[in-house]
Amino acid sequence: MLRFDVAMTHRMKPLVLLALATHLAACASPSPQLMRGQKHEAEVGGSRFTIWQKGEIVEIYRTSPEMMPKLSQVMAKAAIAVVRVTGCAVREGSMVGDAALMKAELDCG
Repeated sequence: MLRFDVAMTHRMKPLVLLALATHLAACASPSPQLMRGQKHEAEVGGSRFTIWQKGEIVEIYRTSPEMMPKLSQVMAKAAIAVVRVTGCAVREGSMVGDAALMKAELDCG
């Protein structure tokens, strides 16, 4: 019987991971400091982003489910999305985060 349970656990793992990834991708509420900021949405190269802006600070949430995306590619797409929706460049060296949530400063000058 234990053998059956272990086999079921391994078969269920992809479904559980997919459900978790879908749930996490849907969460795009801003941090308290950007709560009253402006909300933007953009899509770049198949990746969807929700971008919260307050002044020259942005939080970028990747809202599209993607299997093991490369951080460098996600950040490059996020930077393009920020420029498209804000009209400002991302200040060099300011983007930090992971493939789901990034923060950056804008250079609107």
